[in-house]
Amino acid sequence: MTTQAAAITELRPRDARPIPTRPFIITFSGIDGAGKTTQIDLLRTHLSAQGYRVGLFTFWDHVAVLPNFRAGVGTASARRVPVSGLSPLVAKNNKHVRSWYLSLARSHLYALDVARLRRLFATLPKQEYDFVIFDRYVYDQLANISSARWISRAYIRALLYFTPRPDLSFILDASPSEAFARKPEYPLDFMYRYRRTFLALQEFIPSLTIVAPATVDSVSTRVLSCLQNAYCMIPNTSSSELADLP
Repeated sequence: MTTQAAAITELRPRDARPIPTRPFIITFSGIDGAGKTTQIDLLRTHLSAQGYRVGLFTFWDHVAVLPNFRAGVGTASARRVPVSGLSPLVAKNNKHVRSWYLSLARSHLYALDVARLRRLFATLPKQEYDFVIFDRYVYDQLANISSARWISRAYIRALLYFTPRPDLSFILDASPSEAFARKPEYPLDFMYRYRRTFLALQEFIPSLTIVAPATVDSVSTRVLSCLQNAYCMIPNTSSSELADLP
């Protein structure tokens, strides 16, 4: 394990609160195939090995309102859209399918998602978890909205106003062609557009941390380094001791 990875073995909140009022919230977002699941598993395993209590929530399972209905509507609409010969797998949520009525329905559902997320944040057990990791977040929903029109930009800002702000939010960037090769659920041209809208989110959310494409180990090191910057070391842990940790 690298020194940076070992360096977060013993951490405390930056304000050194003896009893945190809630867990430290971390979110991972990005295009399909960017490596979110891999990085979440690495981070969760590392923190758990150090004795931290880590909760994992997936946006589609724990936050999204009417997920089965949404998948069904998307599938029905997808049948009317020519399928790219480059995409052999069936997309789960058909977010690449765009129409005015789907956009209208999604805009209402995204607002309901935020309301449900707020309730989830309010009920997070105060003592059960030290860290809570979200596999996808509201930001992944916003990436489905083109910000080219003023009304879309106004809607994004309104939704963000009511969205609980995590302590640390990652967007894992990736080459669309490489991500498509790993997970070919959506047409490649959509993957390029989807990546651009993800990167554009930083205009609305400056606190987003965009992690550039790299090897699994390099991305993991960057994630741990960002976590270290958000936390303070416990004073009685020296740098030499940290370097010797496994």
